Amino acid sequence: MEHRFWFHPEQPGNKRILFHAINHIGLGHLNRSMAVAEWLKLGIDDVQFLFLIEGAKELIEPTEFQWIEVPGQQNENELEYCGQITRNVLNHFRPNLIVHDTLIRKPIYTAAKDAGVKQALVGRVGGILREQFQQNPSLMSEIELLLLPHYRQELTASDDDLFTRSVRKSVYTGPIIRRQGQVSGYDLRQRLGLTAEQKVILITFGGGGWTLANELLSSVLAARAEILATYPQTRLVIITGPHFSGTLPEKDEFVCYVSKFEALITDYLNMASIVVCMAGYNTVNEIAATGIPAICVPPSLEADEFVGRPESYMRRFPHMVQGSTDSALLARQICEALSQEQDLTAVQAFWQQARTAAQTMVDAIKDLLEETRSEKQVE
Repeated sequence: MEHRFWFHPEQPGNKRILFHAINHIGLGHLNRSMAVAEWLKLGIDDVQFLFLIEGAKELIEPTEFQWIEVPGQQNENELEYCGQITRNVLNHFRPNLIVHDTLIRKPIYTAAKDAGVKQALVGRVGGILREQFQQNPSLMSEIELLLLPHYRQELTASDDDLFTRSVRKSVYTGPIIRRQGQVSGYDLRQRLGLTAEQKVILITFGGGGWTLANELLSSVLAARAEILATYPQTRLVIITGPHFSGTLPEKDEFVCYVSKFEALITDYLNMASIVVCMAGYNTVNEIAATGIPAICVPPSLEADEFVGRPESYMRRFPHMVQGSTDSALLARQICEALSQEQDLTAVQAFWQQARTAAQTMVDAIKDLLEETRSEKQVE
């Protein structure tokens, strides 16, 4: 069992939150949980965090967050081991609240329930969340707080009814994304041997565990001749994600840099002229916050990572278009995107929405923590 786990002695007024995030294909669950923790740290005094993660330790290791890795629960032994780890963690960390992201693992839920710990769920809408509400409504009805990182109008009436009728309290926050500090791409360009005049195409696949990621990378590489014919100074920076299983291309006059994972992805976004990406809900929202022209390819034909129709979602962000793995179409879209500038108006508007969403989320969790504290005082 790998971990980085220490915490300050418990004192009056301390608040402790345990997060659980799955991560086997993408990085969205853990990214979102860390984003929630970052905003909570700003909005709540004397709060400590501990993460139960099922993978993607590369993502959390560069941060100051404490974490313990638990098994992905593929068999009965792993289920029991996960429950045992959780019970030990609850005994030592003594959290006031556990926050799950999208998927609630039964051993973790049961251990927290037996310990009398209140539970909240941050639920990105999609098949995983729907199945839990449809197949186990009694469990979901015991969740104290459901935070939906969407706007109510993004959901169908049936989804809205499904998610809000069962839980004790539900709150639509709007998109919750990572806080982004003021970064400069100049030093990164210098380190990669790029001049200020060169345009940079950034390819990023999140976790990279989809077959589509291989196809998309191949299509971009196949479009190189058309791209260079129009923009001969263009260079390609590729971050495939830790779960990418394809062959990584060699560096050449077009491919500048290739990496499986970069913790400071915001530095790369800041440096990019355009982004080609897998269009997961987190990724789309984080790129929306930059204003950088982007081609976003849904992870599946059903685009379950999206809320609503992808083309409708893209219309909200003028600097973003929906792409595909067709190399000819992709070449045209990339060349068009390279002719555009960063949409600073979209950035300002989106960050105002993101800050409002974060404050809504912080207020809801703060209220739940206060409720927990009041109940303990009565006891």
